[in-house]
Amino acid sequence: MNGIALRIAETDESEASFALFPATACQVRFWHEQNASPKASALNIAFRLQLSGPLNAARIERVLSELVARHEILRTGFLMTGAGLQQQVWSFAPFQLEVVDLAGFDEKAALAEDERVGRQQARTPFALSSPSFFRAVWLPRSNTQGELQLTFHSLVMDGWSFAILTRELVEGLAALHAGHDAEFPEVDLHHGDYALWKEAFLTSGALDRARTHWRQELQGFSRFDVPGDRPRPQERRFQGVIRSILLPAALSDRLIAAAKAQGVTLFSVAAAGLAMALQTAAGQTRVAISTQMSVRDQQELEGVVGPLINTVILRLDVPEGSTVASIIAQCGAKLSDAIEHLHLPFEEMMQMAGEVSGVDRPPLCSVNFALQQSFVGMGDEVRRQDFAATTSPSFNAGALYDLNFFMVRRPDGWRISCEGDTDLYDVETIDRHLAKWREVLETVEIVTQRSPAPAPAKETVKLTAGVGASGFMSQAEIEAKVRNIVRFNENAPGTPIIVLNNTAVFYELARQIGTDRPIIDIPMVPEGPPREFPPRAFQDIAADAVRLIRLARPTGPYILMGHCVLGSLSLEAAHQLRREGETVELVVLNDSWCPGYRESMPWYDQKLRKMQVRADNIPRDFRKAMRGETSMVTFLKQYRIVRWLGIADLALRLGLIKGNASEHMVSENRWYIEYLLAQQARYRPAPYDGDVQIFRSGQVLKGRLFAWDLGWQPVVGNRLVVTEVPGMHDQIFRPAGSAVIGKQLRERLGGIGANRVAASSGEQDAPAALLSRAEA
Repeated sequence: MNGIALRIAETDESEASFALFPATACQVRFWHEQNASPKASALNIAFRLQLSGPLNAARIERVLSELVARHEILRTGFLMTGAGLQQQVWSFAPFQLEVVDLAGFDEKAALAEDERVGRQQARTPFALSSPSFFRAVWLPRSNTQGELQLTFHSLVMDGWSFAILTRELVEGLAALHAGHDAEFPEVDLHHGDYALWKEAFLTSGALDRARTHWRQELQGFSRFDVPGDRPRPQERRFQGVIRSILLPAALSDRLIAAAKAQGVTLFSVAAAGLAMALQTAAGQTRVAISTQMSVRDQQELEGVVGPLINTVILRLDVPEGSTVASIIAQCGAKLSDAIEHLHLPFEEMMQMAGEVSGVDRPPLCSVNFALQQSFVGMGDEVRRQDFAATTSPSFNAGALYDLNFFMVRRPDGWRISCEGDTDLYDVETIDRHLAKWREVLETVEIVTQRSPAPAPAKETVKLTAGVGASGFMSQAEIEAKVRNIVRFNENAPGTPIIVLNNTAVFYELARQIGTDRPIIDIPMVPEGPPREFPPRAFQDIAADAVRLIRLARPTGPYILMGHCVLGSLSLEAAHQLRREGETVELVVLNDSWCPGYRESMPWYDQKLRKMQVRADNIPRDFRKAMRGETSMVTFLKQYRIVRWLGIADLALRLGLIKGNASEHMVSENRWYIEYLLAQQARYRPAPYDGDVQIFRSGQVLKGRLFAWDLGWQPVVGNRLVVTEVPGMHDQIFRPAGSAVIGKQLRERLGGIGANRVAASSGEQDAPAALLSRAEA
């Protein structure tokens, strides 16, 4: 994405300079739509953040100004030239935060003023001559609480980008409060750079297969419209209203279970239900629904702030008498094809379908559907030190579609909504469409599609693509991980032990356990060099692990194991599998500290504990490096400053220190383990009433700040067994440690098997008790 010359224009010396970049296809379409209806606000994107912490307007304005300086798209205007529409990126753009103080209002009046300002912001259009398409209003209710309303134009923003800005806003506020600058990574790629690359990509021939697919898919296209209560006006006014229904928890759980049983995503289940509901209303057997997808399928694009989305069309055949399961399967296949051919711009699809642009209706498709797992892309809350941000439902900016259906996960559950154009539909009609959608969703059944036997480890496994539960692991990464799954004692009859692991270190353990117990080792480290990932809810990462577990073994019972942070991931995966109705016989945690154990300590205990750990680790690891048990590279790369400056790699190249391939691999894997640890810091495991086995390194420090059960007893209760294993944290799977682990697992799993047999004959056994230190 580099090496393409930029065109720079200089204004008067007293003014800022600017750079010109091409506009992307969607930006060109948005610009023309806004130009055709300059008083319309439907292309606005209005967000609401509830902020808490030691807050004041000056600090918020300062951090937002830093974000404007940091991300070029927030200081970008648009200029129509002889070469077409251009992004005009200014070297400097002043930013001023508007403040509406609600501190003196009572609760009812504050709410009313908040809504008045929010609706006004959402409904105020941006002028196309603006140097920036971003504004913000701060509405404080006290010194520690308030709402930040952020309004963007679709020309410069998408949901993923907002997640990035939310995280950086909170990090910036926390850093400023602590008296230092936020440690943001460098922005390697801006939206203008992406637009230059995209321009070259579209003419490269790389999309020829996608063009063939969409030409076939859109052959004979005809619009799908849901009849309105009134004729369509000649000119759209974008008047809309949003109506919502909160789904019961039991229904939400059943929809998720149905999706997993059919090997598709919740998106496919919800969209299929919507298609059946609309088919009834429209009386047509072919339903066409548009949806938006992120095009960030390359690592380099994950940190870009700007509109990196594309619209695709899902055409579903819904003949009378169709079952919901059949439409779900069809939707999953259509979605998979759309993702495979995602990069063809929607604007080209419009030409293929013979769409004639007009101002009286939405382009190509009148009905849209979107599913949002987490509104800020990182769970329900972003928190750094004393500061936190959560989102609230947005105010309506105007109806872009006749009917825009969406499904959002909120703290109180899944909510289905519809934004309807009130020039066409009465509110009662919009409510009926929502009610019909829910009615169809209530008929969804869990239809298990038995998966074929897993393919050998080296074969490519064909997966059902879709918008994943977390959006974290791409289909390519899933396929790569499936190819790298390692199986020991594959034909043994017992329930396999499924290990989430960063490297294949379990050969010795498999030998110790014996030939009557399979072990499946699922590598979790993404292929390729270290890279930055956006924050993710730990539960979402575990959901991707469950997808891999299901591919390795479609149905239970399960035995799950993980080392270090991957032990916590195994326990969360066990929670999710059990919610899906599966049996988890045992969870094995190898030197895995319970999330929240250290974080819940008083700050002075946390500091003391950290000092004790460092005082023990540094001389021990140095002695290991000197004895050759580990490389000096691994020892040095424990220190962030060494990694930042590249000192160890430079010394290795110069021959000043030695390394070896295996240690280098472990060192290179450390970046991903550190990423998981950072995500785990926000996670707190729910109580777990199943059997859990802990193997605790004999080298772990002991005393008041180092719980014998690694902090798990409050979570697991009396079904926990703790066994001490010789060796340090990273050596417990060597022969001495594997012998202890193997013996304990043989005995414990044998007991589980005996209990299962006894249970089937009506006998019962007592739960395992917490093993004391003396017994260990």
